[in-house]
Amino acid sequence: MSWIFGFYSKNSFDPKYISELHPQPIATVTSSKYYIAIGGNNHTLFYEKADPFINYFFCGLPISNSATRFLDKNDLSRIVNDKPEELKSLNGHFCGVLTTNSSITLFTDQLGLREFHIYENDNGWYFSSRLDFILKLENFEIDFNEFGSRWLLINQLSNKSIIKNIRRLNCGAKAIINHNQLEFIENNWLPSKGKTISTNDFNNKLKNLTLLGSCNNSKISLSLSGGMDSRVILSLLLNSDYANWDCHTFQTEDKMDINIAEKILSDLKIQYKLFSDNNDRQNNIIPELFDYIGSTYLTESSFNSRKLMHYKSLPQNEIIIDGGFGEIWRREFLNRLYYLGKKDLENKNYENISKYLINHRANIFSEECNSLMQRGIVDQIEKLVAYLPSIKEIGLGNWLDLFSLKTRLVNYYAPEQARIDNFVTAYMPYVQFIIVKDLLNLPIEKRKNNRLFKSIIQLNYRKLSKYRLAKGNMSYPFYFTPLMKRASSLIQSKFNKNNEWGELDSFLNKMKEFTMDSLLSNSTRKYASYEYDRIYKNVNSYYNGEKDKNQFVDWFLTFEIFRQIMESKHNSLLNATAPSLKG
Repeated sequence: MSWIFGFYSKNSFDPKYISELHPQPIATVTSSKYYIAIGGNNHTLFYEKADPFINYFFCGLPISNSATRFLDKNDLSRIVNDKPEELKSLNGHFCGVLTTNSSITLFTDQLGLREFHIYENDNGWYFSSRLDFILKLENFEIDFNEFGSRWLLINQLSNKSIIKNIRRLNCGAKAIINHNQLEFIENNWLPSKGKTISTNDFNNKLKNLTLLGSCNNSKISLSLSGGMDSRVILSLLLNSDYANWDCHTFQTEDKMDINIAEKILSDLKIQYKLFSDNNDRQNNIIPELFDYIGSTYLTESSFNSRKLMHYKSLPQNEIIIDGGFGEIWRREFLNRLYYLGKKDLENKNYENISKYLINHRANIFSEECNSLMQRGIVDQIEKLVAYLPSIKEIGLGNWLDLFSLKTRLVNYYAPEQARIDNFVTAYMPYVQFIIVKDLLNLPIEKRKNNRLFKSIIQLNYRKLSKYRLAKGNMSYPFYFTPLMKRASSLIQSKFNKNNEWGELDSFLNKMKEFTMDSLLSNSTRKYASYEYDRIYKNVNSYYNGEKDKNQFVDWFLTFEIFRQIMESKHNSLLNATAPSLKG
């Protein structure tokens, strides 16, 4: 990902040693108090380091507050110098640093799509947009109170760090370090109710966001799947006067998804690029797994991460559009809680509420850690219920969408967006501040049952409604409601599971040597948070033929890689860090 790494010293320091804590940068700046480096994809980096008064470093893709264009260096210089308060209302995704002679300010985008991780010791404050860079500094430990929801539920529920002694900065929050003092400025923004917006209003805003690349005649490329969200964006492109665009799709084991996408593209004679999965041809995938898991910290399993490696194949000089988080506009998040958990929400039965959010990974931790995780989950739900508007005030559906906005976007989508920034210029039109702030102003009846998206397709390119929709390897007619889709998926999943498990087994066979070596290592045996006997039994059972243990092994492998990253303070960095700071 495009990245920032920095250090603010409490004493004097030698920047040479600090520079060994990160990869080769594109630019650095050093003063008597701080060191900042920026690197990665030059297309998602913006910086000014020669101004005599204030310098800045941005990672990500800032978009104007009117959502009419991508911002460039001149725009950012104007904002930073004349209207820094405007940073709060920008669209896009970004994190950044402002510097003066003696102070630095860290800031983040309003929705939490880019973030910082901050660690303080006796020498000063280290900060980075990549958690794994900070993890090189010490032998850190998991904070199981915060980690529990990330491991046991569909996603983490808090926006705090899962690592002890590391502070996570996101969702419009700021951190100011000045005269050896650190001040955090929290940001508790939520969408609010105001004037009702129509389908046409939403359609027009979404179209403007989709066509942002047209402002400077950039090539736009849509990531098209067989699903609803990317099809809505396709309808907007087809109904525009802009011609400099195409689509791309990825060849994976989800054959139904790609077949529907290719059928649409072929029938409508749309130019597209098909990127093949080259994972099978890679001899050593372990470095990529370490990089992926280290930079996204357990959002996906090691196996699923292999399906997300295609972005590095996309052209860096194109604007990539992704339909991510479109579910928020279809009222599709947390439907189990919507249909089955109303009473528990009304009665604030936090433990029962958590049961509707469970996502089974692998039971690899000790009973003590499991208890800490469960208590942490209850605490996080209680805090969220206290923070969000009451259900009576905004309605259950809206409440659940706010719940998703404040938990799933920042903890599931954001790490992947940050990783993609390292390869291409990409953004998600559905999660731009200019439309998300109106979430409660678009009547929920228009959003439910895909009504909004189906209306937009009818408005822009009706022909797209004749094609079936796909979710993974399952398909269903365009007219299906979410309830009909779920019923169909339950039936079809019985026939598709064997194929998916075959892919997983093939992956785990490739990883057998690494997995077994890790399992038998002293550091794994001695890791106090593991229930080692259970892990040993399940991993060996799987490799002895009990294939129903494959998901257990996949998730054990995923956490084990993260544990190795967390505990591997590299010797070269260890030796370099000690003398780098002078008292």
